[in-house]
Amino acid sequence: MVKSQYKLKNMKVNYDFYKGTDEYSDGDIEKDIIKYLTEYGEENYKEIFKKDVRWPIFYHITPIRKNILNWYPFKQDAEVLEIGAGMGATTGILCDKAKNVTAIELSKQRASAIEIRCKNRENLEVVVGNFNDIKLNKKFDYITLIGVLEYAPLYTNTKNPFHDFLVQIKSLLKEDGKLLIAIENQFGMKYFSGALEDHTGKIYDGIMGYENKETVRTFGKEQLKEILQEADFKYTKFYYPLPDYKLPNIIFSDEYKPDKNKLKSYSPYVAEESMEVEFDEKKVYEEVIKNDKFDFFANSFFIEASKKEITTKVDLENQNLIRIDEVSQEFYNKHFKIKEIQKQGKSQQTEIEKKLIEENQKLKEELNAMANSKSWKITEPLRKITQIGRKKE
Repeated sequence: MVKSQYKLKNMKVNYDFYKGTDEYSDGDIEKDIIKYLTEYGEENYKEIFKKDVRWPIFYHITPIRKNILNWYPFKQDAEVLEIGAGMGATTGILCDKAKNVTAIELSKQRASAIEIRCKNRENLEVVVGNFNDIKLNKKFDYITLIGVLEYAPLYTNTKNPFHDFLVQIKSLLKEDGKLLIAIENQFGMKYFSGALEDHTGKIYDGIMGYENKETVRTFGKEQLKEILQEADFKYTKFYYPLPDYKLPNIIFSDEYKPDKNKLKSYSPYVAEESMEVEFDEKKVYEEVIKNDKFDFFANSFFIEASKKEITTKVDLENQNLIRIDEVSQEFYNKHFKIKEIQKQGKSQQTEIEKKLIEENQKLKEELNAMANSKSWKITEPLRKITQIGRKKE
């Protein structure tokens, strides 16, 4: 666990840009999360999960969320802007690593969770409101978009929201500043296995190009590069969190590539409690890796993007990640089920095929007997057989 380098006193909360209504919410379950955080504190997450292990509860409270940033080497005395802070799952780790953090959150209710978690953080200011409406009077060394870029069309009302959102962000970065993005891969292996698209809730929606291209969506690696370059982020470096950026067990890169041995640290899961997937993605990854295509099928990306050449030195051989404990393992066991593939609705056809095989075998035996007979002649066919899908003659 990373220890804070900076003093812990009181954070600041700025409501100057809040318009009075929350436009984004997971529903009433957010009130349960705030209640648990108030009663137990995030450090007592094990007690919370003994009572409630629903996906949103686990997602917003588990310390495994910090793994998306735990390993990343922020420079000394960094100024960080966190856009879309949510309920503060990664805000605390940013406060541990940076000199000052400005966290922007659209929802007042979600921001109240950050207040509970980070009330003693002197180096944190939470600004409540839409990023596009907020005026900031300084530039930053790092700006984070952890599960945020895909929502640009909802809150950036332009013809090209992804580009325009990124251009606005670029204006807030120092000349050598870095944008840090965590986002699902449109072509992630989990989607091929049958997991619902994280944002639309539709099976195969992303890998088939999205039914609705004008709303929330993700992209593949090459298209993300293109979008970033068009916004003048000329340099990019990709990392690959598994099973995804939400609950990373292990981080890979183009230099630190996965192999069968490294995948032992990887525990896949499916967020939807009632869902089952068609195959074990871990086994399929092993085959994909042999063909050097892991980066295309990785479930999600962590991306460094900058106007300047990226020289960050990362030691992924010694990742400082929070490991899955016995309480968290219960969640993984519950949320990863492989479905036994069965031929639904084909039992009748299977029975017909079986009868035809038996019939043909009888005919073959009778014809063989006739051919081997010393006296025989062709008369009428022994029987007329109708094949599946072919009309009787």
